[in-house]
Amino acid sequence: MCGDHTRHSYGGALAVLSPPLRSTRFMPPEMTGRLTFHDCGKGSSLATHITFTPDETSTSNSAVGLDSCVVAIHETGDLTKSAIISPFLYKFSMTQGLPTEQLEQQVGSIEVPLSHPMKIEVGGDGIIGRRVTLWSQHAVDPIAEGIIGYN
Repeated sequence: MCGDHTRHSYGGALAVLSPPLRSTRFMPPEMTGRLTFHDCGKGSSLATHITFTPDETSTSNSAVGLDSCVVAIHETGDLTKSAIISPFLYKFSMTQGLPTEQLEQQVGSIEVPLSHPMKIEVGGDGIIGRRVTLWSQHAVDPIAEGIIGYN
């Protein structure tokens, strides 16, 4: 494998969130980071929780404003379409998120229990390979996006 060999796999699924490709707006740096879909260390192929961890390069070490955000998992992984016209497979709010206390998590991470488990697999109802977007409840465009892959 190429790249950074110092990062350990924690299982589950991971999406690195970056500014949307089609956006001309400025995105607050605390909204870039990682979304991890996991089962709290149980080793299952179902995600029961999602954790947002802000980038280390963020000017803020907290997820301020994330509680007013919605996460959408799209039907495909196509980033060439506008997120507004790309159909959703799943959609949920980050309002129920709580700060994490885990040592391996960066300060400012928040964890949200999912209302229903999501399959960590490719195809069907699985979330691997799909586009994920982060939306402010007060904006018409997503504020971050990425593709979900294995962690």
